[in-house]
Amino acid sequence: MSSLLDKLKAGRAATCETTLNGVKIGLRVLTEQDYLDAQIATEVAMIDAGVELSLSSSEAFESEKASQLLYRAMIDPVTKKPLADSALALREVITRDEKSALIEAYLEHEKTFSPSERTMGDEEFIALVETVKKTPENPPLNDLSTAMLKKLITALASPPAT
Repeated sequence: MSSLLDKLKAGRAATCETTLNGVKIGLRVLTEQDYLDAQIATEVAMIDAGVELSLSSSEAFESEKASQLLYRAMIDPVTKKPLADSALALREVITRDEKSALIEAYLEHEKTFSPSERTMGDEEFIALVETVKKTPENPPLNDLSTAMLKKLITALASPPAT
């Protein structure tokens, strides 16, 4: 593996802890492969259940996809191993409210450790631009997505007219 891929992989090692009903749960940032695997598993689960993909089944599809993503993100905070054996195993032990809380915790973690145009607001982006202007020799860019880096370069190269 190239050193650049090693650096990217190391950057994804960031985990956080959240607590659900007194139980500490680790969360890791999902990779593009995780998202693809979750999408495929969701479609397979829907087909296996005999659910035809349509507008009326979209809520079930999205719920299953969220379960697939959470299953991949949740880890034992000590061992860093997956917390559940499957999305089904996860669904069998959590309620809707608990699932919502876990999704919220994951999104906050992703926003912190994998900032992107999806997760960074305008004020945060302006603060990032100002930080890069003030300390160009050591900018905080390691965890930014490619799309966010492009947006930052564009903002620095041609700032908006005031």
